[in-house]
This record gives sequence, C-alpha cells and structure tokens, in this order.
Amino acid sequence: MSLTQTLHLRTSLLLGSLLGLSYGCLINVSPLEPCASGSNNKLDENDECVCRVGYDWCNPSDPTDLNCCDNGVADEVGDGDGDPTSTTNSSTTDSSTTASDTGTDSTGDGDGDGDTGTLPPADCSVEEEGFYWCTHSEAMGAEGSQLFVCTNGSWVENAAVMDESCMFDGYDFAYGCVDNGVDVIFECGDGSGDACSADSAAFCVDADQIAYCLNGKETWDSCLAFCQEQGIDGVTYEYGECDDSVPNDVACFCCDSGDPGCPI
Repeated sequence: MSLTQTLHLRTSLLLGSLLGLSYGCLINVSPLEPCASGSNNKLDENDECVCRVGYDWCNPSDPTDLNCCDNGVADEVGDGDGDPTSTTNSSTTDSSTTASDTGTDSTGDGDGDGDTGTLPPADCSVEEEGFYWCTHSEAMGAEGSQLFVCTNGSWVENAAVMDESCMFDGYDFAYGCVDNGVDVIFECGDGSGDACSADSAAFCVDADQIAYCLNGKETWDSCLAFCQEQGIDGVTYEYGECDDSVPNDVACFCCDSGDPGCPI
C-alpha cells in the first residue's frame, strides 16, 4: 500500500485502534461451580451446596431439594456472585463505603435505581465472605461500575481490588467490572487511567504510543503493535508510529519498508 493510500486511512486507523485494541485484557474472576442438582446454587469453598446471592432455599424443610428461589434481591441485571478474593492473586484494600452509603440507592435493597446498576443489600452472609458483587451487567459495560466485596458481614465498595488484580497481570488499571450472570469480570487497560470524556482529543504520548479516551479513562496503545498485529482492514505493516502532524487528527501511521516517506 502506498504512503498516500495509508494517509487516507488515518481516521479509519484511529477508529480501528479505539475499537480493535479496546481492553488490554479481561480477567475472569472466580467461575461458579453449580451443585449436582437444583438451580441458582453453587458449591462454596468447603464444597457444600449453598444458594447464590439473592436466593434462598425454595423448600428449606427438604434437604434433598437443592433449588434456590429469588428472595427479592437478585434481578436480571446480575447477582454479583464471585469466589473469594484469594482467587484473584492480588491483595484487597477495604474501603469504608457500603451500598447504603453511596447515596444512589439509600435503602441498600439492590433494586438498581438510577444508572449505577444493581447495588447489593447492606449485609452479606458468612458463606459469602470475600465474594464479589459487580453492579453492572455485560450489556451495561464496565464504565461507571462499582465493585463490592463481602467483608465482615457487609458489602463494602472496593475499587482497589480491580486495579490491583489488573496490575498483577501486567496492566496499568481497571476500567471496571461486569457481571455476566456467572462470573465477575475485570476489564483492564494500559495508560495513565486518568479520568477523561468522550470528546477528549487524542494525542501522542511519544513516538510510538497514542492516547485516547475509552470508557472514561485515558488509554494508551502502541502504534507499532497496532500496525504489525492488527493493521488496517486485515492488512498488517512493518512499521507504525504516532502521527500528530495533522491538527485534530492524531492517529497511528503505518507503512512498509520501501514506501515513500517510510522511515525503515
């Protein structure tokens, strides 16, 4: 592809970088193992069958009935279940904010009023100690999500867990979390992680890295990696750099050796 053709695709390339590279990683936290029978249940750390968050035994007088029924807390946005924090290979720093302290859902009943998603109830059980509750479903996305950890009988908001888990895996920060109905997933990225808005202008961090806003956080991507690994419309290139020569149109510039103007 000629240099002229490449330059014409600069805007498309930036869009491809935003959409194609997207999250640095998705960390799947603690898959749930269901019991041998019944519904809405899981095995705890002692391999005993318990109901998932938001559910109680449908027939508590029958020990053979392992079905769990909605107790009015769980809803379609997600139940927020996750396994103990020890499975994340990262430490936990608890905050003092609980579901009832957020001001969005003062009753702490988990009804998900407003745009915050589904908040947990104020209290959690001994069996749920260390479990995760994410307020956002996959459809809502990670931006603006809140993570709560069952700590000493209360659901405590703890965003630090997500960042620590992402950094443990080699990334710089977490965009947030989503609950797919089975697992709590942390979405991770690279860059400063500073707060930004959708209309924040892209800029070159250095000759290689481009910075842009994704899910409310400043994200950095390598133009060289983008050009070599993803490319444009399936075509990869030998070289890539961040190009800010055109005002208000900062993008990755890709080329092959021998192309006019290509530095290799």
